[in-house]
Amino acid sequence: MSFDDSYDSYNDLEPGTEESSVFEDPLLQDPTLETDPTLDPDAALEPDPTMDPDAALDPAVDPDVDADTDPGADVDDPSAVDTDADTTDTDTPDTDLDASQDDIDLWHQQQSADTCAVVGQEFLLDRFTGEDHSEEELVAVAEANDWYRPGGGTPMEDVGNLLEYYDVPVERTQGDSIDDLESSLSDGDGVLVAVDSGELLPDDPDGEALADASGIPGQGADHVVQVIGFDRSDPDDPQVILNDPGRADGAGLEVPEADFLNAWEDSGRYTVTASGSSDV
Repeated sequence: MSFDDSYDSYNDLEPGTEESSVFEDPLLQDPTLETDPTLDPDAALEPDPTMDPDAALDPAVDPDVDADTDPGADVDDPSAVDTDADTTDTDTPDTDLDASQDDIDLWHQQQSADTCAVVGQEFLLDRFTGEDHSEEELVAVAEANDWYRPGGGTPMEDVGNLLEYYDVPVERTQGDSIDDLESSLSDGDGVLVAVDSGELLPDDPDGEALADASGIPGQGADHVVQVIGFDRSDPDDPQVILNDPGRADGAGLEVPEADFLNAWEDSGRYTVTASGSSDV
């Protein structure tokens, strides 16, 4: 029975019935109850001689102590600090989007010089399906559908086809911005971008070696990487955090934002955004 039903039933009762006393004010004396004949109703309450008349009603409460403070706590004791209090510095803008450790854990280095796009899609496929797919399996599927050519790599427009093959929806765009990438990551999407590997880390010998390998044929961009986060702890030197399948140190690789933009520009800022839902 709901509270409303009980209330309605109470209103329907005839005055003077036994049930009507259920909702009586408990502070009012019920005339049907017998009183103790030894009690003098006119007698004043005698004070307890053991009580200090100057003591607070609640000996645990000191009126001079803030109600939110433990009266027995030492203000210099770090353990006395209220750990539930909101200590967020509202003056510090939240500009950092940390890389997902789950994404880093899914990284592995590509086994062939021209399978960067296949392996980049593998990272997102494993994440969104919860299943472990091998590079060999995906290379076979891509090759059978002419999305990957041994010795030639993956055409840029075919990046994302493997994800769609396994029912992970994707959106392909060009001309995106850093803000667009941040927004996608904030929404929980996976992001792959086509870049010029020679400009990603221009002074790094591993970058030069990747530039000599053909990963994406027919354009200045020759490599696919996954964008997993941003690090702006140093405002003068913002970093883009990548999963780069072409490098031995590619898991969570940090690249200067300026270098990333130069490398991404060579593909017209081509981006493949994947999601675990059909709302992409």
